[in-house]
Amino acid sequence: MKPERKSSRREFLAGGKVDRTEPGVDTSAEADAADSILLGDADRSLHYLEHFSKRAMACEFELFFNMQQYSGSGSAALAAFQLIDDLEEQLSVYRDSSEISQLNRDAEKDWVRVEPGLFELLQRGAELSGWTGGAFDMTAGELSRVWGFEQRQGRVPDPPEISAALARVGYEGVELDRDQQRVRFGQSGLQLNLGGIGKGYALDRAGRHLVGSGMEDFVLHGGQSSVVARGRETRQEAGAENGWTIGLSHPLIPGRRLAEIYLSDQALGTSGTGRQGFYFQGRRYGHIIDPRSGYPSDHCLSSTVIADSAADCDALATAFFLMSVEEVGQFCGEHPEYRAVLVLPEPTTKKFRIESFNMAPHDWRLVDS
Repeated sequence: MKPERKSSRREFLAGGKVDRTEPGVDTSAEADAADSILLGDADRSLHYLEHFSKRAMACEFELFFNMQQYSGSGSAALAAFQLIDDLEEQLSVYRDSSEISQLNRDAEKDWVRVEPGLFELLQRGAELSGWTGGAFDMTAGELSRVWGFEQRQGRVPDPPEISAALARVGYEGVELDRDQQRVRFGQSGLQLNLGGIGKGYALDRAGRHLVGSGMEDFVLHGGQSSVVARGRETRQEAGAENGWTIGLSHPLIPGRRLAEIYLSDQALGTSGTGRQGFYFQGRRYGHIIDPRSGYPSDHCLSSTVIADSAADCDALATAFFLMSVEEVGQFCGEHPEYRAVLVLPEPTTKKFRIESFNMAPHDWRLVDS
């Protein structure tokens, strides 16, 4: 067991304190430095949470329970993290043995039967791509490669390179046979990359496993950008009596929270380019590339989506980052089950504005205006 420690805040989701790590769960130096996405600024000296962490999918996954609520919390955490490991083995394009890598090698030649859960995920991704007019696209990995983000060595490609990459992008080319749960690529050069939806899917699966194990109150997040919350935190404060407090980071001032969002039995996903990007000839290029144009977008600082599914939240947060405010408003009007918060720059004043959709007053509050 580790002694109480305070966390700093960073990136798009931020918060308070973590207090306990079970033996057998990854406790590397990087995990120790990770920031909690939870809780508010109130005095936490009399309140504790059980905390478990695991490195997977190129980020830190963290799981929080109310202290001493569940005697089997350690075993449940280990099982949830093992499930996430198994899903990374299935979904990662960086592992030659993964099911996605096998699909990318063979699906252009013939139909490939896939595991039912993966087929369901591909179906959902295709549906979300259609709903967003292609702003979310599981075949857009080639664009990240030509812009250098896959290698973390950003570069501005020539227009012919972008055109060539766009010719190998298009969710419509992924053919899905529901009856036999098999996949085929009907467009040359297509490659699936589930980086925009796979982490949320893993959180959904792990969350369902925890609920099935009798855990009704917990928060699980991956990389401080994707969250699943169930039940409530035992401490109650104004606004969060029936859930967990999730901090939304200030887009321009590191270490400061912009808002608090109260979450229970739902998921949340946030997209932004604060950590990944590069400058070229005085202009900054972020890592979120619009699959419709082939170019990074700079009209949004962050986009946050709240819904029942973390996979949906991840995919739509990426799409909303790229879509116009009017497009996001129309989408949320047609799909009231989704809530969203956009933080948008005001270039002439070097400030920003906030646009929210389907957010009720009791869902959240601004902390820093």
